Amino acid sequence: MSENKIPCPFQGPGQQNPEFIGGYDMIRPTDDPRESDYWISSGETVVYDAGENMGSGGNLHFSDRLRISKGAVGGCTGTVTLDIEGNPLMYSYYPPHSLDIIFVLDVTASMMSGGSRKMALAKRALIQTIEMLWQKNRETVITIIPFARDAYIPQPEGGLSYNYLGTLFTWRRSTTGGNMIGQILGYRNGSYVSATDIPAYMQSSGPIAASAELSLYNYYNYYKIRYSDIYNADGSPKPDTVLEDYLASVYAQDPQAYTGNFIEAVADNRELTPAQLPYSMHDNGYQNNTILDNLIWAIPYGEDTNTEAGLMEAYNFFKTPGFAQSEDILRRAVILITDGQANRSVNPAYSQIYAQPDSVDSDFFPDIPGGPWRYFMYLQQTLPNLISEIGNRSATYDELILALQRAWQISEKLKDSKDGNTSVFVLGIEIGAQTPGPYTKEDVLDIMRTIATTGSYLHEAAENGSENPIIEELERLVKNLLVLTGSLRVTITDTINTALFDYVPGSLRISGTQDGIKLKSKSAPDITDPSAPDYTVYQKPALLPDVSDGNVAGGVITVDLGAVPFPIASSDSQAKVRLMYEIKGKGSAYGTHLHTDNDGETYASYSEPSHLTADNSDLTYSDPLRSLYFQTPVVSCCPAYTVEKFVGISPENTKYKSLKIPACQTAFYRVAVGNHTDSEAAFPLLYEAAGAATLEEAIHSTDRRILAENLTVPANSVREFTFQYKTDCCDHIIPDFAVLETPSGLLYDNASIEVQDGFASYVIQYLNRRTGRRICPDKLVENVSACTKIPVCRCVRRIPCWRYVGASACCLDLCKGDNVLKLYYVHR
Repeated sequence: MSENKIPCPFQGPGQQNPEFIGGYDMIRPTDDPRESDYWISSGETVVYDAGENMGSGGNLHFSDRLRISKGAVGGCTGTVTLDIEGNPLMYSYYPPHSLDIIFVLDVTASMMSGGSRKMALAKRALIQTIEMLWQKNRETVITIIPFARDAYIPQPEGGLSYNYLGTLFTWRRSTTGGNMIGQILGYRNGSYVSATDIPAYMQSSGPIAASAELSLYNYYNYYKIRYSDIYNADGSPKPDTVLEDYLASVYAQDPQAYTGNFIEAVADNRELTPAQLPYSMHDNGYQNNTILDNLIWAIPYGEDTNTEAGLMEAYNFFKTPGFAQSEDILRRAVILITDGQANRSVNPAYSQIYAQPDSVDSDFFPDIPGGPWRYFMYLQQTLPNLISEIGNRSATYDELILALQRAWQISEKLKDSKDGNTSVFVLGIEIGAQTPGPYTKEDVLDIMRTIATTGSYLHEAAENGSENPIIEELERLVKNLLVLTGSLRVTITDTINTALFDYVPGSLRISGTQDGIKLKSKSAPDITDPSAPDYTVYQKPALLPDVSDGNVAGGVITVDLGAVPFPIASSDSQAKVRLMYEIKGKGSAYGTHLHTDNDGETYASYSEPSHLTADNSDLTYSDPLRSLYFQTPVVSCCPAYTVEKFVGISPENTKYKSLKIPACQTAFYRVAVGNHTDSEAAFPLLYEAAGAATLEEAIHSTDRRILAENLTVPANSVREFTFQYKTDCCDHIIPDFAVLETPSGLLYDNASIEVQDGFASYVIQYLNRRTGRRICPDKLVENVSACTKIPVCRCVRRIPCWRYVGASACCLDLCKGDNVLKLYYVHR
C-alpha cells in the first residue's frame, strides 16, 4: 500500500478529532493480510557488504524488508492491532570460511524398505554436499554420525563404536528382498535374532555381533574427515587403500558372509547390474569412486529411530575442547537427515544400561509392572518378557511423545550459544507420522522445525520429487552456512489519541510466528494443556520481547522488537509479529470517524545493518534510523452522553486539550456536557478535580470544584461551564479531570496545562518626593522572569544633586502583577 495521506474531513476545532493528532487520513482499504494493500512497505533498502565482489565490497539492494499494518475494530471500546513483518538481508563472506559440520544420518530400515532408494539418494546427497563445501573451503571438517536405535559413534582412530549386544534388536540383515540391504558396501550377512529369554538371546546375538564388527564401515574413518584425507594437494583423488586392504584381508577370508552384497562385484571387478546401479553412489557405477564415495557407501543400517541418541553424540563432540575450529555459532553445524518420526529415546534413569553377555531377565524388567523398562531405551509396556518387545512392537503413544520431546531437548542444548553453541539443520525425507499415534504429519514437521535453529532450517525432500529431490534439497539447506543473514532492528511507537481514548490497563499482548512456528515472549510459560486455546504440540521458541503496562507511558506504547526476523534466521526466514491492546472511549469520544492514534506519532523506527568486515559475521547498525508510519485506524463511537473539557489562554479561544502557558498567567477552562438523545437528561453531579492525574485520583479528590448539581440538559443539546485559574511560580504540570455522574456510571474527560517560566517587564520611575514629578526619564526593564521578585536596592541609582529617600514598595512581585516601582528623591 502506498502512503496516500489525504486531509481528514473530521479533524480540527469543533470536529470529531482534535486538530493536533496528525491532520490526515491514511485508511487501510482491506483487512485481508494476503492483499498487498493491507501493508505499508519500507521500499528499497541499501546496505554495504564488505564481502561483495570477492571482498572488494559494494552496496546491496533489497526491497520491502519491513512491512507494517494497523487496524482497529469495535466502537467506544475497541481492539487495536499492529502487524509487523520482517524479512532478512543476505551478505557474503570473503574468503569463504571453514566450517565444522556433523551430519547425523538416519540409517533405519525404512530408508530402504520396499525397494526405496532413500538411503542411496541420501548418501549421494551427502557426498555431493561435502564436495560442494570443500570447493568453498578445503579446511571445512566433516564428521558423520549414523543412528538407528542407538548412535554409531565415529572414533578418532577410525570405525564406528556401537554397543552391538545392547542394540542388536530386530536386525533383519538379509541381502535379498525389498530392503536391498546389499547396497551397503561390505555389510556382512546375519540372521534375525530371536529367543525366549535374555540369556538365550545374548548367546545367539554374540556371534552375529562379532561378525557385524568385521563389516567394511568399521575400517573407514567418519571422524573429522578432511579434504586432505580424500584428495592430494593438486585435487587428484587418493587411492582407496582401505578398500584394497579389506578385500585382501577380510573379505577374502569369508566371501560367503557377503552373499548378495555389492562388494562381490567390486571384488571381482564386475559391472553392477542395472538393478544395482540406482543404489550405488554414482549412476555410472563404482569404478571411479573416491575414498569419500566408498566410506559413505559403506555406512550401515539399524532398526528404530532414536533421534535423541544421534543428536546427543553430536552435542558431546561439540562440547569436547578442541573439536571445532571456531567458537562462531555460524561456523558450527549439525545437519540431521531423517525420514522418520522418532520412536525411541533414552531412559534417563538408566542411560548407561545396555545388554551384556551375562544379562538376565530381571536386569531389564520394570520395578513396577507397567513402568519403564530399565533398558537404556524408554520402553514401557506389559508384555511378559523383553524379547517379545524387542522382536516386533511399535512404540506406544507415550514413547512417541517422549522420543520427540527428548530429541527437542538435546537440540535446545546444541543450539544454546552458552552450551553446544551450534546451528542445527534438518533435512526431512518424506516425513510421516506413526498411525495410530499422537501426532499428525504436520505435528511431526512442526516439532522438527523447532529442533532446527529456525523453522526454515527444516527442508523437506522427496525420493522422487521433481521440486525437492533429496540431493538438491540438501545442497540448498547447506548453502545457508555459506551466506550471512541479517535483520532490521525494529522499535514500535504507538501514540494513542488520548484526547478521545484511554489505554485499557493490562490489555497489551504480543504474539508472532517465524517460519510458520508460533513464538512466545521470553517470560511466558509453556502451555501444556491440550485443551488450552493457544496450545501447540511443540514448545514455542521464546523469541518475542515481554510486554506489559510498563511499555505504556502517557498514552504512548513503545516496544523494542530487536532484530526481525529473530536471529538466527535463514535467507528464507520471515517473522510476523502482532501487538494488540484495547482502548476505551473517554467522555469526549463522539463521532463516526474517530482516530485511535496520533497519526504522525505512530510508526516503526528501524535500523539497517552493514557488513563491514568481509571474513567475519559481525554486522554494524550505524546507519541513521528510518521511520515507517502506520495507517490511520478509525472507529465509530456515538454514546448517549458526553462530557468534554478544554483549556485556553482566553475565554474566546478555549479549545485545547493540552496547553503550554507561562507562569503567572490565567488559564481558562470550558466543560461541555452533551445530551445526544431525543429526551431531556438529568445528571446528579458535574465536578472538576485539579491536579488529578487519573480518574481514580479525581474520584477521591478532596479538592473538587462543583460545577453543577442535579444538572439537566435538553434533548440534543450541550450545556457549557467555564472557570479560570491563575498559574503561579510553583506550578509545573497541572492535570485536570471533569467528571460527570450519569445514571449508568461515570463519564470523564481531562485536559492539562504545562506551566513554563514566563517573562515580564517593569518600569522604574524616579520622582521628586515633594512634587511627585519625574526628575529623569523612566527606566523600562524587559525579559525578566515572571517569577522574579525585584528588590528596591537593585533599582536605586545615583542622580546628581538628588538624594534617594524611599520607594513605593520594598520589592516588586512580578507574578502578582506589580510592574511599576516608584523611587523618591529630594534635593541635596
